[in-house]
Amino acid sequence: MPITRNVTLDIMRTVAIVLMVIFHFAYDLRFFGWVDWSVPNGPGWKQFRYVILSLFFLSVGASLVFAHHQRVDLKSFAKRIMWIVVWACVISLFTYWFFNSNWIFFGVLHFIAVASVLCLPFARYPVMACFIGIGIITLFLTNVVTSKWPFNLWELGLPSSPNDYVALFPWVGVVLLGIGVGHMFIKGIDPCASLKLSTKITFLGRHSLAVYVLHQPLFFVTLGSVYWLSHSVM
Repeated sequence: MPITRNVTLDIMRTVAIVLMVIFHFAYDLRFFGWVDWSVPNGPGWKQFRYVILSLFFLSVGASLVFAHHQRVDLKSFAKRIMWIVVWACVISLFTYWFFNSNWIFFGVLHFIAVASVLCLPFARYPVMACFIGIGIITLFLTNVVTSKWPFNLWELGLPSSPNDYVALFPWVGVVLLGIGVGHMFIKGIDPCASLKLSTKITFLGRHSLAVYVLHQPLFFVTLGSVYWLSHSVM
């Protein structure tokens, strides 16, 4: 039996991607020296990023349920993961070229690819997923496992303060909790359905991968051009 789109899930993705675009725009303004905001790790901004990642990764877990709750479709899963890995590698190469000292070796897309593979076996088992998810978050909060794991287990020559780093602990736990949320959604729980929103409002959320991949290059081209023109005429 096909599952119709869940409006609440689409809104979660849309809010997450809009907030991420705002966050990266603020970061880019600071990068070009136009503001002195403490993006990304200063007070307020760090918590803002946590909100964005939480929404994103809850959505990732819920999306695994919608795609695979009846049976695991390995073909479609592998195709999607392949595209995510390709774009993750592009981002790594781009940032290595421009930000060699803190290039992105394990950012949002890298994490989504790995977490999706790790969490897929639990897509049909929400109770188990939630228990394990809570356990993973607890291990992190009690400092049993650090956010650097497993990259701190061996010397890889990776930057100590990479841009956009997403730790497996605790964020895999959030994806697993998203599986629990997804199972609530497929049972008909959709708090935002009564809003009767146009699908145009959730367009960005329904195309979040494309938006994520494209928005930063567009920002850099636009802001970089403005920066270059403003300094060339001085």
